Amino acid sequence: MQVRVNDIGMGYDDFGSGDAVVFLHAFPLNRRMWEPQIDRLKGRFRVVAPDLRGFGETEAPPGPYSMEMMARDVLGLLDHLGIASAALVGLSMGGYVALAFCRMYPERVSKLILADTKATPDTQEAKAARDDMVRRIQNSGVEVLVDAMLPRLLTQKTIQSAPQTVARVTDMIKSTPPSGAVGALLGMRDRADSTDVLRGLGCSLLCICGAEDVVTPPSVAEEMASTAPNGRVHIIPEAGHLANIEQPDAFNSALMEFLSG
Repeated sequence: MQVRVNDIGMGYDDFGSGDAVVFLHAFPLNRRMWEPQIDRLKGRFRVVAPDLRGFGETEAPPGPYSMEMMARDVLGLLDHLGIASAALVGLSMGGYVALAFCRMYPERVSKLILADTKATPDTQEAKAARDDMVRRIQNSGVEVLVDAMLPRLLTQKTIQSAPQTVARVTDMIKSTPPSGAVGALLGMRDRADSTDVLRGLGCSLLCICGAEDVVTPPSVAEEMASTAPNGRVHIIPEAGHLANIEQPDAFNSALMEFLSG
């Protein structure tokens, strides 16, 4: 489905009925990464999964795309769908957007799930790495992201023994428009520290993390959960940065328990 939001066309899925759960995808993927979760939850909840600005079926205007800009896009979608409040599930970049949404529209968030992400801003080293990736994409296209990111997104076991999973992630990366990847990289580079959002969080928080995540390791999830007034953490064995894709059953079980509690 598509809707016009903040002067861009936004692609999204909307399945099921009941309490709303909104899934915000990682960089440089799109809403298709949430298919295992949508299939599991749509019989119990209303499940909404947008393509964030610059990804999937959503338009990719010139950037940068701040996390606040993406959060406003999500708000526009929720308003269009008549959803007053929802549980937000954000993985990696989706977590940055979810935290920005919580800062801007806390009354619209019933529960928060942060997966394989962090609340702190980029270090100077990380900012420089994003600038370098922007230059590489501008020179050579989004294909450079495949070799650069696959070893950081998936465990070595998955890369060596699950070719279908690798192909699925690779296809999502390659489908990203260069302008979308660049816009998001610049927005992530300049995002604010959201630790204060966690401290003031008025809803319950679940932090999920793959045990083998080398981008945002379990210690980061544990710190976020302890910072929030009502936070808990769930570590998923044999999963890296895309825990929902590598171990969908374990991820779904943690989600269902938290959302139904």
